[in-house]
Amino acid sequence: MSLLPTDTVLHHLGAVPYFAGLDAPRLKALAAQCHMQRLDVDESILLEGEPAKGLYIVLSGKVRVFKSSPDGREQVLIVVGPGETFNDVPVFDGGPSPASADAVGTGTDVCLVPTSVVAQLLATVPVVAASVTKVLASRLRHLTMLVEDLSLRQIIQRVARLLLEESASGASSIQLTHQEMAARVGTAREVVSRALRELESRGAISRKESHAISVDAPALQVLLYHIPD
Repeated sequence: MSLLPTDTVLHHLGAVPYFAGLDAPRLKALAAQCHMQRLDVDESILLEGEPAKGLYIVLSGKVRVFKSSPDGREQVLIVVGPGETFNDVPVFDGGPSPASADAVGTGTDVCLVPTSVVAQLLATVPVVAASVTKVLASRLRHLTMLVEDLSLRQIIQRVARLLLEESASGASSIQLTHQEMAARVGTAREVVSRALRELESRGAISRKESHAISVDAPALQVLLYHIPD
């Protein structure tokens, strides 16, 4: 049974690129086959290496998808919000889940579309099959940019990009901890703290007592491509 109003579930399913071409009856049938789950803060959704149960869709809140090392270090690959999917690749190639995922903050609801349901749609609805290439190409572009950041950009530039991405949602301030930012940009919390102090000294951000960060997007954009001496 859905934890959210039916109209809300249908809206988010219809917003998923894979299913955007489905008519109302097909969307309702799809919603009836989804497994809904409400998550607590930091609750695990899936673990790297597990067999894939299906395609996950975020209905509310946010989910982070990440890799972790044996010594506990983490690298966040992507953070997805309402109407976005995760664990896509193993649904299509039959392999295990390539990364772990857990809930970010409170109020996170996800639905799981079983692999068998996705396979049936791919085989019977051409518009769904055609959407797969576009979505996976977008994910590949995102991962290519992540590799570029980790390989070629200084830490201060990685933090600047992260703050720009977070501010693009329209929020007046950013409420990420230093540890959360470190996992997103591939470094240690102490290094993020130094980068934030540098950005603040350059007037690209300001910080409040609540640790909220306000950004000057044009200034961050300049620093993203050029760090003056």
